[in-house]
Amino acid sequence: MLKKSPIPVVVQTTIVNLLREHYPMLTAEMLFTALDQYGNSRETVVRKKLTRSECAQLLGVSVNSINRYIKSGHLKAVNISPRLVRIEPESVQNLLEHGVPENEIIVPQCHGKAGAR
Repeated sequence: MLKKSPIPVVVQTTIVNLLREHYPMLTAEMLFTALDQYGNSRETVVRKKLTRSECAQLLGVSVNSINRYIKSGHLKAVNISPRLVRIEPESVQNLLEHGVPENEIIVPQCHGKAGAR
């Protein structure tokens, strides 16, 4: 009997049948037990930290905005060297979910004659 899973039974059966060529003794229960154990052990795996440009692309902002978010504490970063910074993916996810409070949004000042209007 196949384990209840968000994966449809047809897909589970197909996966097991494809893998049986390489693992003849494989059963669906064995496969999904192994996948459960892998899923539980993933917490110990280090997640890749993001560069400033990767983070800017994900958030749809400029690298300068990323630098401001780091300075204000909205993004948690690790300084590997003065020019090498890596950003925690959890802080990016938090910023995507909650955003920056309105009272902390920086509106750029207009410069020059056009800005005097």
